[in-house]
Amino acid sequence: MLQGNIGNYIIRIKNERKTHIRELSYFEIYLDNKLLGRCNYFSGRSQENYPAWLEIDYIPWLRKEKGDLEVEFFRLIFNFMPSNSRLFVTYDKDKETLELISRGFSAIDTPLGFALLKAGFTWFKLWYFPEGGNEGGPKIQANKPLNEKIGKKELEELLESEDIKNPEIKEWIINHVKGKFRNNVV
Repeated sequence: MLQGNIGNYIIRIKNERKTHIRELSYFEIYLDNKLLGRCNYFSGRSQENYPAWLEIDYIPWLRKEKGDLEVEFFRLIFNFMPSNSRLFVTYDKDKETLELISRGFSAIDTPLGFALLKAGFTWFKLWYFPEGGNEGGPKIQANKPLNEKIGKKELEELLESEDIKNPEIKEWIINHVKGKFRNNVV
């Protein structure tokens, strides 16, 4: 399970429990004693080609802390998740992200999406109206690539699309693709 530190905070997993689905568990993430999110984690079924996923009903208070703690938190999740997995982060409690999305901006043009991008995720989708009764509220899907080659291709496709409206984010991706993926070395 997730463990470690974010800045001076210690990650604490509370109220962990299994569900009726063998690979699915529920837990809450706290930094020290402050709730950061309620989570559902599906560990995946490789024999049936169902990738792992984690959904966080996210409370974005970390963004207001000094440093890049939000990015650090999502990087910890990125490192916890297996390759080719999916992360779903709700944004209904995130006024900045909600406002930008309602004005037509893409997922990565938002503070939440940019933090996910800087943490290592390379493919994004907005779920305005998730399907089905148990799917929860609006969320951003961020995928961890299967490998570096696919990650680079996804970032290059993102640059070629007209989705990114923020020049700072576009520049960050350009520098990241040139730097991190130069000669396929991380």
